[in-house]
Amino acid sequence: MSKRTADEMKNGRGSDERDVPSPTVKRQASDSTASFGPSEIKSDGKRSPSKKNHQKDRDQSSFVPASKESNDVPTSKAEDRHYQIVPTKEPTIFCTRPVDDIVLYIADLLKDHCDKDHVEIEAKLGVFIDKQTHQRINMGAVTETGIIRFEASMPLKQHKHFNELLNRRVEKSNKRDYKGERIRYAHTYEIDSFHSGNSSRDEKWRVTRDQRTGELKPGGIIEKQRVMNINVHVPKQPLDYRISINLELPRPKPTGPVLFTRQKDRVSYKHAGIQFDLTQVTGGPHKDNGPSHELELEIINPSELAKAKGKEDRREPSQYNEMVESFVNNVRMLCRSALKIPHYEK
Repeated sequence: MSKRTADEMKNGRGSDERDVPSPTVKRQASDSTASFGPSEIKSDGKRSPSKKNHQKDRDQSSFVPASKESNDVPTSKAEDRHYQIVPTKEPTIFCTRPVDDIVLYIADLLKDHCDKDHVEIEAKLGVFIDKQTHQRINMGAVTETGIIRFEASMPLKQHKHFNELLNRRVEKSNKRDYKGERIRYAHTYEIDSFHSGNSSRDEKWRVTRDQRTGELKPGGIIEKQRVMNINVHVPKQPLDYRISINLELPRPKPTGPVLFTRQKDRVSYKHAGIQFDLTQVTGGPHKDNGPSHELELEIINPSELAKAKGKEDRREPSQYNEMVESFVNNVRMLCRSALKIPHYEK
C-alpha cells in the first residue's frame, strides 16, 4: 500500500423473489424510470464495452523450473533466465493469500458489531465532495484512503449503467451451462412514512408499506440508529464508497403525525449472501431536489458473519476475513465498473 494512504476513519425488504429461467436482458429507450429487472427492459441490441480492469490475479504465481528435472536449483543469474512465472493453485510460497490492509481494517471494525441483534451492514457507492469547490475531493493519494464527507446520489446515466450491467449478470447466471450461483432479482415499489417516536420527538420511526396495495411490509416499522460509518476514498476509480453499520430496531405503530414520505422504486439482486439494491427515491425531506438514484449492497444475514467471527475467536477454522473480503470486493468491482462522469451530471 502507498505510504500516502491514510487509515479509514470512523464517522459518526419485500416483494416476490424468483429464480429467473434464463431471462432476456431488455433496455429502456427512455430515461423516465431508473430501475428495471432483466425481463422488463426493451433491448436495443447494444452492449457496453468490456472493462479492462477485470484482470487475472497476477499474485497467484510462483517460480517453477523450465527444465524437466524438478531438483534443478538456479545458482546464477544465467540460470535464472530459464525460470518463468506461471499461474498455479498456490497463491504464495506459504500457500496462503494475504488479505489486504483495508479489508482487515473493515473486518476488525465489523467484529465489534456483527453479532448484535437487528444489525444492518451495508455499503453505498458515491463520491466525497469538497465543501468549498463542490467537486470530488482530491487528497493527492493514489490508493484507497479513509476520509469524511459523502454524497450517495448518482446521475441517472450512472444508475442506468449499473442497471444494465447487473441485468447482464442475471442473464448470464441463468444460462443452462452456467456453473456458478444463480442471481435472483425482485422489483419492488414501496412508500416510507416517517414519524416522531411515541416517547420522544428526537426519535424518527420509519413505516414501510407496499406502494400498490398499502399493506405493511414484514418488519416494516423500525427505528434506524446509526452505529458507525467507514468512509473509503478510491482516487483512481470513478466512485468511492461508505460502509455503514446500523441498528434497525422494531417499533410499534407510531401515534404521531407523518413528518414526510418518500417513494422507492427498487430492483434488488441477490448473490452469495449479498443483496444489491438499485433504488430511485422520490419525495423525502428534500423533495424539491428531484429524484435521487442510489446503489447499495447489504449483507443479507449478518448472523452468518457473527458465527464465522465466533469460530475465529475460538481459534477454529474460519472464513470470517474471506466473507468480509467478498463483500468489499463486490463494492470494489462496481466502483471500477462505473462510468467516468461528473457526479453532478444529470
